[in-house]
Amino acid sequence: MLRRRSPGLLGAALALVLGCSGGATPAPAARPAPVVKTPSVRPRAPEGPPLLPAHVIAALEDEDATPYLARRGDEALLLYAAGGTWRTRVLGADGAPRGDAIEAGPVPADVPVAALRAAPKGYLAAWIEQLEGGRAVRVLALDPAGKPLAPASLVAHTAEEISWLDVLPNAKGALVVWEVPREDRVDVVVSAVAQGSGPAIKPTTPASVAREVLGWNAVATERGAAVALVLPRPGPAAKGERRPATKAAAEDALDAAKLGAVSILEIDAAGKVSAPAVVSPEPTARTDLEIVAAGGRYLLTWTDERDIDGAVYLAAVEPGGKVVVAARPATPPSGEQALVSLVAPSAEGGGRALLAWEDMLRARGGAEGRGAGRLIHLAAVGPDGALGAARAGLVFSASGPPDLAADGDGFAAVTLAPAALEATGGEAAAPIWPTFVRFGPDLSVRAAEPVRAAPFAATEGVPYLVRGLSCHGGACWTLASAAAGAAPRQGGAGEAAGAGAPLALVSLPVRDSAWRAPAFREDREPPPRATALRALVEGDHIARVAAADLGGGALLAAWVTYFVEGASDAPRGQDLSATLAVRAASASGLGKLNVVSQRASSLGGVAIAAGPPAPADPKRQAGAAQAESVLAWVARERGETQVFVTKLDAAGAKVAQKRLTTAPRKKRGGVPSEASDVAIAHDGAGGYIVAWIDTRDGNAEVYAARVDRALNRTVPDRRITSAPLDASEVQIAVRGQETWLVWSDARPAGDAAGAGDPGGESAGDIYLARLDTKTLQKLGDEARLHASPEHSRSPVLAPSEGGLVVGWVEEPAGEGASTGGGARLARLDDKGALVGPPVALAGPEGAAVSSVALACGEVCRGALASAPGDSVSLSAFTLAPGGGAASPPKPLVGLTGAASQDVSPVFAGRSGASLFFADDAASGSGRVRWMTIAWP
Repeated sequence: MLRRRSPGLLGAALALVLGCSGGATPAPAARPAPVVKTPSVRPRAPEGPPLLPAHVIAALEDEDATPYLARRGDEALLLYAAGGTWRTRVLGADGAPRGDAIEAGPVPADVPVAALRAAPKGYLAAWIEQLEGGRAVRVLALDPAGKPLAPASLVAHTAEEISWLDVLPNAKGALVVWEVPREDRVDVVVSAVAQGSGPAIKPTTPASVAREVLGWNAVATERGAAVALVLPRPGPAAKGERRPATKAAAEDALDAAKLGAVSILEIDAAGKVSAPAVVSPEPTARTDLEIVAAGGRYLLTWTDERDIDGAVYLAAVEPGGKVVVAARPATPPSGEQALVSLVAPSAEGGGRALLAWEDMLRARGGAEGRGAGRLIHLAAVGPDGALGAARAGLVFSASGPPDLAADGDGFAAVTLAPAALEATGGEAAAPIWPTFVRFGPDLSVRAAEPVRAAPFAATEGVPYLVRGLSCHGGACWTLASAAAGAAPRQGGAGEAAGAGAPLALVSLPVRDSAWRAPAFREDREPPPRATALRALVEGDHIARVAAADLGGGALLAAWVTYFVEGASDAPRGQDLSATLAVRAASASGLGKLNVVSQRASSLGGVAIAAGPPAPADPKRQAGAAQAESVLAWVARERGETQVFVTKLDAAGAKVAQKRLTTAPRKKRGGVPSEASDVAIAHDGAGGYIVAWIDTRDGNAEVYAARVDRALNRTVPDRRITSAPLDASEVQIAVRGQETWLVWSDARPAGDAAGAGDPGGESAGDIYLARLDTKTLQKLGDEARLHASPEHSRSPVLAPSEGGLVVGWVEEPAGEGASTGGGARLARLDDKGALVGPPVALAGPEGAAVSSVALACGEVCRGALASAPGDSVSLSAFTLAPGGGAASPPKPLVGLTGAASQDVSPVFAGRSGASLFFADDAASGSGRVRWMTIAWP
């Protein structure tokens, strides 16, 4: 069954409801400010590097209390609660306090959310408080010294819940915007706050910005604000619309209800709301919408699910609502993506914002030896919505987003990552600490160190919480607090008196450091590397994938789904099994999904071979030859399996189909005979040779047959092997007048021809047989390629210069076998003889190898699937002609499926540029993916 399912939300923000940081650029509304929390379990700290400059600026009564910081030019203001009052403190350009804290008025007992922003006359603070019978919004105006200009003003009092609030300053005052939750949707409300000549502020009557939206975000402008919205699908369900027939369909409908269209509206300084303008009409946007102002335009970005894989989309809008860059993917396809954040440019940043996103199918943070964690991708983006060529990777060992800020013409980050010295590398025992990174204009790393300072000497210099990253004039700061009871070191400059959790302002300088940076330039990564990754289908789990190169950049992928016999939920009278489908792919996009059969056998597998173009059809394209291919597969009808062949055109549509076998499948002792493990190759003369495993004569043996271009049999079923034990997983290649077969066979050890004692059963080795291509008669005895005490399985064949290369998987077998195992590669000359001993190939970090794919031209390029942990990863390697060893496998992608999944990787063509494979999506459904690879 093929269907579309939306994956779960990825890259979610921290679950705690936390206050806004007050940097030079306002934090987006409706988003908690990032907070980096140090894990409580800490390995021994590295010795030596100096601590960072810091000033203790306050003592928090609660270690989890939220302080607020806003920068205004070279100075900044701190706002925090202590002793039942709001307190403020001015900080100088060096981060040191300028005078004592000032009491700014009473603080309510329950303040779930507050905000502090720089305003034309000083600062504006706003918060939500609990009042009898509902919630209230209040605003407090402060002068540049942090003194209140007047008592806090009541902006709104409502019986409804208020879940979020922000202050958006403009040239005349500010807009206070808040959110009212309504089940799975929210209302957005605004009040304009004007600062006149007197000390009092005058909020306007609250006005509705948008009702029952799925998500929103806002950015302050000189004129007021711009608000981006995710709007639900219009109207209720049509009357009489049928309810979902299955649980999967109901889940699809629920996921779709969480997606919407993207619009934008503006609010002027007086609080007047404009009509919304449509940015993306398709109801496919998730609610992680972000908006910033850059270069006189608005940049909007979100995670979009209009295709099978979620992708990060970008759009640019002029003030007034004119869309100047239509919604489009921000990057080439790279599998499932999730937006992390969009950072507004600084005043001196030249209008470049910073886009941060996560590719779920990429090598994790362990790449480059920087330790375990998520890998966040960074790229600068201009007002035209185009990403710069430079790419950076940032390791983040937590579930929420890292703290990011513009830093002049570069950027800064505070992340959570393994802390290790360059001299020791990124060992697994390294402690996980908050670490800052300063990026240059080209996203190169200018500086990086853990956030360690003297006020936190009781915990090796590492704070409990880090938040509020901000940069101005080349100086970057972050707020850091200790756990309650961890007193600051005595005698520190600017030390704050009083018990509680020490709060410090830590400077993040650009200086030489011995610490290993948790960031790197990705675009300088040497090949092999994945350049694009996209899904062809989503639905049931995938059992086997096949692919062919039709020439001219045209590719065909085929797959069969996984189906357990007897577990079908098909309607009565319908004999359904696994689904066999085909889809064309090229640089211009994906073709139509063609379902060939819903009665396929999962065990039968699928194989595809490209033939030379068929003669032109005058009725279709005069003078143009038609590319074609033939599919081999197994169908199950009335409980019996037979091999079928299907001719396909270049688009993957069925042209002709015939049954290849008619073997009686009588039950022997209650078990019917089966056909499985099909393979196919073009015979070089207009026809095709098909091989498969068949149990019609007792145990599993290798069979072969030949058909012409019209799919008529020219050589009927021929039994190739005759051994006392089972064969499996046959593969085929044609070399002129010879056809070569390889397979795994459990025949007795030391008996290549199969005439030995069954009691000498082996764990399974790889065998080779050479056939006459015209008659399919065997040319000599079968040959064991390598005798191994391990179980040799899943062979693959790749024609190469002067012969063939065979690859297979070896896994421990027998009593006491472990979960290890690797792969092995063998070169064969044009007579089928081994050229040197087979080459052993281990998985990355010793991980067990589950499958291997090969494509050989002047050099052999390969991909292997391994399970380094609880999931599968794909790695790339090369095997040069005459080389005694393959290159160490380099990770390409980390998949979302379980470690036990067989991803069935296969190359289309001899270049190795296109790899197709199976993977389970984060939602649990199966997907077929297409990855393009850049090789050295």
